[in-house]
Amino acid sequence: MVSRATLMFVLLAAASPAASQVTSREIAETADISGVTASPDGKWIAYRIERPSTLTNRIDVDWYLVAADGRTSPRRLGRTGTALWNDAGVVEPGEAKWTPDSKQIVVRALVDGRIALWSSPVDGSGFRQLAAGDGDIEAYAFDSSGLLVMRMGPSRDLIARTEEAEREAGILVDGQSDLAQPLFRGALINGRAASQRFSNDWFDRAPLLASAPRAFTARSPQGMERPATASEEALLAPPPNPVALLTSDLPAILRAALEDRGVCKTKVGCAAELPRLSWVLPMDNGNSVVALHDADYRQTLLRWTAKPGRLTKLIASDGLLAGSQKYFIPCTAAGTALFCVEAASALPPRLVRIGADGSRQVIDSPNPNPDHDGLLAETIVWQVSGSRASGVLIRPKIPGRLPLFVTYYTCAGYLRGGVGNEWPLRALAAHGIAALCINAVPGDTEKDARYRRGLEAIEAATKLLSDRGIVDASRVGMGGLSFGSEVTMWATTHSDALKAVSIASVQMEPAYYWFNARPGRETFADNIRKVWGAGSPDDTPDAWKELSPALNIDRIRAPILMQFPEQEARLSIELISRLATSRKGEAHIFPYAPHIKVEPRQKLAAYERNLDWFRYWLKGEIDPAPDKAGQYQRWAKLLPAATPGSTTRNQRSTSPISINRK
Repeated sequence: MVSRATLMFVLLAAASPAASQVTSREIAETADISGVTASPDGKWIAYRIERPSTLTNRIDVDWYLVAADGRTSPRRLGRTGTALWNDAGVVEPGEAKWTPDSKQIVVRALVDGRIALWSSPVDGSGFRQLAAGDGDIEAYAFDSSGLLVMRMGPSRDLIARTEEAEREAGILVDGQSDLAQPLFRGALINGRAASQRFSNDWFDRAPLLASAPRAFTARSPQGMERPATASEEALLAPPPNPVALLTSDLPAILRAALEDRGVCKTKVGCAAELPRLSWVLPMDNGNSVVALHDADYRQTLLRWTAKPGRLTKLIASDGLLAGSQKYFIPCTAAGTALFCVEAASALPPRLVRIGADGSRQVIDSPNPNPDHDGLLAETIVWQVSGSRASGVLIRPKIPGRLPLFVTYYTCAGYLRGGVGNEWPLRALAAHGIAALCINAVPGDTEKDARYRRGLEAIEAATKLLSDRGIVDASRVGMGGLSFGSEVTMWATTHSDALKAVSIASVQMEPAYYWFNARPGRETFADNIRKVWGAGSPDDTPDAWKELSPALNIDRIRAPILMQFPEQEARLSIELISRLATSRKGEAHIFPYAPHIKVEPRQKLAAYERNLDWFRYWLKGEIDPAPDKAGQYQRWAKLLPAATPGSTTRNQRSTSPISINRK
């Protein structure tokens, strides 16, 4: 049975959801859906809802079951611990496998500090532990007879002893050492502080002992266990990465039909007007469902009828129709019906059933509907040097010119905070700041061209919205993560358009290079040369002068807020210190955070600080909460000063649409 502590969290989660999603907390607690899986007999659909809680600082996961005919309401099977996330901070999707007789689902779950297998019958009587061991169960599968095959990692005690032994003996610095993060238990892995290392020559990371031998076990339906055979181990081989699917991977006749419709062959570097292949789901009799998406990540589903070889439109969406919040994960089929996670810029994730006639039925909608929150979300399109640019603008339904916040990279699905979910777009809009998410403009991949194209897109969008009388072009702020942060800093050092900046990722600078350039990290240096056109800072100082914001502090006119994960922050020590000493910015570092912050409280803190930052610099507003006084005292010492005379508007949560609920 699930532990008493887990049961308590079930009760906490039973509270009614918030009425809308325009506060930082509400955005941070947006629920997601994943793990949509059909039973072998086609009668049932299982799926998982992930619910972040800033109260408990957990992402709790609940499994549900619904009849595939869509005639009954979903049935809750139970909670199975907390979500797992990968080394980059992306929550791992739910994973459920059915027994061949369709009577039980089996899930891999982190409960009480270990990853084990839990099973639930379809009657909803509750989850019970099915299999566990000294190590975490990493993968599992059933064969057609009901034989369960499992792969188990090293024991948790062995990992802990190995970590302690390294600490006591001193850690050899080699190509796997990540000097930018604490080497001893500097990451949260499967719910515990643990050591990790580089797993390749770039920035992917893996736990200590990731390359140690694994134990493979086979368990019969009667409960007898033995070592798995080689053919049984093969059942656990990972499938091809779905994001890499191309038309060339499809049967020749289907490939030809798609390419005749103009579907891009490569996905990357496609002309803006061409549709891209998202996913393909095989059906009966050689038929398939094919999902395409456009440059704005709006998906269309097509039915492929193998005989006579015809593509017909099934349904289109203003956003995503996929197996999760990732556009490349296929929906699930049960008979002729599809079950998909639907999400759009103003539509939080929900589970829908799509009939053979293209009809849409909402099965589960775990988030509040934002239809009545006083905000408008619209897709806008403009031209950048002859290329199509697009984005999603979220703003309050009020007259007058608004300050503008911009983030740049991708704008797929439900918009919470841009790539990485760092900037509470709807909360910014609710406080009278128009929020624009811009999709990266395709074109030349040469570094300067990518950055210039980004800056041109920002400037052109600002002019468009200014000409429409929507925004005030003199009050524009920007934030970004990863490539989006690079474009943000390029715009900051090559333009005076921005009045305030916030970044969540480290930047290219000499320290970044020297933290990583050593034997065993040769691919790192190769990538720097290929992508950014730079050798070592000693050999190519001019290239680093062009790339590094830290070496161009004199060109920065906007105050900069840095909210970095500790795993990466040391890579930008020059930028942090130079901005601080020149009174142009401040840094906040989040312990244990990976590339993308994932803990609900850290996410909430980043949202709240970003909201306060842009309200202060773009509107001159101060939140009078006593615990925030210190930040405004610090910010008042940064240059330039806040807008004169505007700080008298200091109500705690006053906004154009009255969101003072929390």
